[in-house]
Amino acid sequence: MARQIIELEIKSKSESISNERIALQNRKTNKATSYRLEDLFPVLQDGGTTSGSKSLGSALGVSTITPLFVGGGFGNTITGEDKNTLIFKGIRSNDTVIEIKNETLSSDLTKTNLVLDFNQSLLDLNTCSNSNSLFLSQVTLSNSVHVTGTLKVANGGTGTTAFADKSVIITQDSGTDTLAAAAMSTNGHLLIGGTSGPAPATLTAGTNVTITNGDGAITIAAAIGTIAADLDMNNYDIDLGTGWLSGDGTHEGVNIDSTGKTFIGSATPTAYFTSDLNVNSSISLGATNGSTAQSITLKPCTSGSSPAFTLSGANASGTGNAGGAVSINAGAGDTNGNGGSLSIVGGLRAGSGTDGSVFIKTGSSGSSTTAVTVDNAQNTTFAGHAIITAATDGIVHTNSGTVTQATDHTTGVTINATSGVIQLAAVALANATNAEFTVTNSTVQADSVILLTIQDENTTNNAQLSVATHTIAGGSFKISVHHADSAGATSATASKIHFLIINNSV
Repeated sequence: MARQIIELEIKSKSESISNERIALQNRKTNKATSYRLEDLFPVLQDGGTTSGSKSLGSALGVSTITPLFVGGGFGNTITGEDKNTLIFKGIRSNDTVIEIKNETLSSDLTKTNLVLDFNQSLLDLNTCSNSNSLFLSQVTLSNSVHVTGTLKVANGGTGTTAFADKSVIITQDSGTDTLAAAAMSTNGHLLIGGTSGPAPATLTAGTNVTITNGDGAITIAAAIGTIAADLDMNNYDIDLGTGWLSGDGTHEGVNIDSTGKTFIGSATPTAYFTSDLNVNSSISLGATNGSTAQSITLKPCTSGSSPAFTLSGANASGTGNAGGAVSINAGAGDTNGNGGSLSIVGGLRAGSGTDGSVFIKTGSSGSSTTAVTVDNAQNTTFAGHAIITAATDGIVHTNSGTVTQATDHTTGVTINATSGVIQLAAVALANATNAEFTVTNSTVQADSVILLTIQDENTTNNAQLSVATHTIAGGSFKISVHHADSAGATSATASKIHFLIINNSV
């Protein structure tokens, strides 16, 4: 029994399945046929004619085929409600990006399907977002279809289609943005800049520098055998290691150990480092012509007591030999020139201080003993004997005094010297007579030893004078002149008395 349409169940498009049909009847033939319902709902394809064409469902990332209904539009109340509706709005042919054209890709020319297509010539990629669509994700540079023409320098290209082999690319003219090839086919070529722009060139060797240009390699070797200018270290150090500062490249000259001690020696010596400065042989001071005075002086002491300065000879070390002697020699003259003097000078005082003395010391019982002292008053003290070994040498007093006695042999005299000659009055002295006079002398001390001799100049036979001293006191002593002959008097010729005063203290 037939049912009215209002009695039928209502079903939505999305609920349609492949088993549901729509019945049709040909009114001429009265033949009945049916269509699958899903065939009445077309799908949106990507324009391909093969079985790989995508449906709208696959394009949206779902596995089911999504049917598409044509209809709806602006103002349609059912648009978008459980329907897949394609709405055409403002689509025109030939002057828009999306065009409607007849299908031409199918081999069946009887089809009159409408195809939506892109007019690629009108597509403006400047308005598109490559971040999402990635329409520029890959360009095949080797494909002549993808890449044609020459990319300009201004656009990041080279402006040319080829360059010479083994070349580098440089700007030829900054005003025209032109690139050029600079050939670098010579061994050792480098690109070196200059006022005219970079150009291939090789390095130039200099003094003590050798450059070997190879194929793909440059070797620079330095041999500092000769320096043509001053070597300025700019406050940096030179580490010699165990090497030498030498005049001819041999192991001689100056050698410095790892602690900073220095050795100086010639003729390839063996270096030693017992002190801060060690010299293998002699030391010469002075200018080239030797015309300037020189000195060896300790650095002024600014903290604590001033240190001593010692010149020491060599000590015997495990050899059983004597210690080395030390000689200080003044310079020798030539032709008729005098020899140089040797001065040993005590230090000068400052203010109310005392001038330094000079000491000559000798070894004594394993230590040193002062043998001779010259104090700041120029007094010389001997700790031992004053021994004169030469037969022609003796004690010389170059400033000895002289005085002549007036009137007679009892007249006193004054002579302030530690040695001298007193000439007696030119009068005769009676036989068996003793005459006495006082000698005033500021150098005499109460304990002085006074030596007297008589230079007897009288001409009387058998008349012999003798002298003696007594009453020695500070500043004076007496001399007694005696004529011991029993008869006659001496002549009136003046005789002389020689004296020498030896004091026990200064």
